[in-house]
Amino acid sequence: MLTTENMAADHITTDLTAELGITAEITKEKSKSEIFELLQKNWGGYFRQYQMALNELTSDFQIIDLDWKSRYGYSPIEHMKSRIKNPLSLLKKIEKKNIPFNQKAVQEQIFDIAGMRIVTTFIDDVYMMKEHIEKREDIRVMRVKDFIQNPKPSGYKSLHLVVQTKVILADEILWVPAEIQLRTSSMDFWAATEHKLNYKYEDGEVPADAKQQLVDLAASAFQMDKQMSLLRNQLLK
Repeated sequence: MLTTENMAADHITTDLTAELGITAEITKEKSKSEIFELLQKNWGGYFRQYQMALNELTSDFQIIDLDWKSRYGYSPIEHMKSRIKNPLSLLKKIEKKNIPFNQKAVQEQIFDIAGMRIVTTFIDDVYMMKEHIEKREDIRVMRVKDFIQNPKPSGYKSLHLVVQTKVILADEILWVPAEIQLRTSSMDFWAATEHKLNYKYEDGEVPADAKQQLVDLAASAFQMDKQMSLLRNQLLK
């Protein structure tokens, strides 16, 4: 019987034949774990450009953080975190989106292989960071998803920017895609906690009452964010 999983595996192994130079006979015998190992082994150079992009972004925001602190005695950046999507997560996303298993298609259709999260104290700081990013000449903003103004049904709030960042190499210039997430400390705490609580139900359904509690807690956290922003504005008048 041909299942969806079989079809996805056939789709991947067919593209592996061309991408990795492996015979079709070999790929038909490969399990997902073996395909995962091939991805790690043969795509090392491909992932390197994304690490370079994260190095650039981290350096850019560390510099602007120091600049803001020295000029104004305050920076909207509380802390930053970056990561490269691990090969197994990438493989799952390729299957889910039914993307051809080759580097060009992946770069054109998956934008969060390089990911950065910038956490701020106040809601206003999120949009201050967005404006700064949009003005930079070394970053191109390709897409904006505002989950603060339009939260996900789960209650999740964050501002997502799909960007291209400029990477200058010895003999060429690359524009590498990345995703930047901007959120407040309370939004970050909620998202991290929700992720941990949902981990238990990765292959199942979270109970309805627990889902509603998470939505209610997200709303409460957002109210606190707004109250803190009002207090800040009153004190800084």
